[in-house]
This record gives sequence, structure tokens and C-alpha cells, in this order.
Amino acid sequence: MEPKDVKSALDTHVKLKGSDTDYLFTGYIFRKSKKGFIHQAELLDVKNGNSVVIAKLEDVEESKNEIS
Repeated sequence: MEPKDVKSALDTHVKLKGSDTDYLFTGYIFRKSKKGFIHQAELLDVKNGNSVVIAKLEDVEESKNEIS
């Protein structure tokens, strides 16, 4: 996912590359480091409601199957 896609993807179901787990895209983290800017996604595990994953934004993919 690209930073320009974040606004429309927030609060939608997404997946991480290489994983079948369903996540809800709940937040976007923008950090500045010595090497440049870092874009991260905060993902809520849908099945385990108290589990949050922080992942590289580039590893997040829009889910083909919306799950309610």
C-alpha cells in the first residue's frame, strides 16, 4: 500500500503479504528517522480483538473479501 491510499483504506479489512489473517486497518503511523521517513500501519486482528500489529505500510494489501 502507498501513503496516498491510506485515507480511503482506514477502517477497512486488509491483509499482510504472506498471511491469510484478516486485519482491520485502524491507524497510520508516520515517523521521521535518521534515514528518512517511515510509514507504518496499525492493524487490529479481527479474530483476536485485543491484538494489534504494527507493520510496514508497503506490506499491507487491500483485502479482496470484505468481512463484516
